[in-house]
Amino acid sequence: MMKNGNHQVIEKVTIIGGTHGNEYIGPYFISKAEQVGIYQDNALEVATLLANPEAFARATRFIDQDLNRSFSPPVLTGTQDAHECQRAREIARHFSQEDIGQHFLVDLHSTTANMGITLIVRNSEPLNLHTAAFVQKNIPEARILLSDVDHVQHQSLNSISRFGIVIEVGPLANAVLRHDLFETTEKVVDLVVKFLTLCKTRQEPKLPDAVTVFRFREKVPYPRNKQGNLTAMVHKDLQDRDYRLLETGHPIFMTFQGDDIRYSGEPGYPVFINEAAYYLEDTAFIITDKVEVSLD
Repeated sequence: MMKNGNHQVIEKVTIIGGTHGNEYIGPYFISKAEQVGIYQDNALEVATLLANPEAFARATRFIDQDLNRSFSPPVLTGTQDAHECQRAREIARHFSQEDIGQHFLVDLHSTTANMGITLIVRNSEPLNLHTAAFVQKNIPEARILLSDVDHVQHQSLNSISRFGIVIEVGPLANAVLRHDLFETTEKVVDLVVKFLTLCKTRQEPKLPDAVTVFRFREKVPYPRNKQGNLTAMVHKDLQDRDYRLLETGHPIFMTFQGDDIRYSGEPGYPVFINEAAYYLEDTAFIITDKVEVSLD
């Protein structure tokens, strides 16, 4: 395969929205892109994909199961009847007809957590991290979240290609549009497309030698009783403190009896605090480590 410097040459970018049907920015961004015809004269081919139209039409995260957890090999090679399993196979077949080795996927999401602008990348592909670093260079408040969980499990839509990035913006309630976050998403997508275009045309911009990233460490579950019911809620002193250092002993939950539950783990940086969709996954928040990563 052709490479430009240390990077794979990307020939096509697909902007994906509606992987979760109640996250409205992605679908409406796609609708605008198709109506206005943005990126038509770009050196890269830029396409769009509405991942789960049925869930979007119903303003629900999914019909039967989370589409973004439905791209594992057993699903893609199986015959499960769940709507998202069928849709995952349709999407996989769609991309299998193209040269996915030169294809970059941009999956648009929003979160109810106070995550600001977050760029989620798999840390095994330098191009993904370099793309995020270019966005951060132009939008300093953007944060980069590195996760190899998807690389191991191969379940998300973005796992179809080696190359891609997930854009998360928030806080934003489900099934709601916000003008400022919509504009923010547009700006991030524009920068992603610009960077990949510059790489293709051999005008790759200079990046810093290293970037600060937040690396996935572990998920923290909710306190529950033997029946599986919640016995506590996220503490008010933790709420909305995404990306802020969580020290050992800091209150993280408040029981319904009024007692604090304090953090007993090693200090870290919580993200996706009290994300609405993660109640179903029993994840109150995710602990990350703040580290410097070289871009060499």
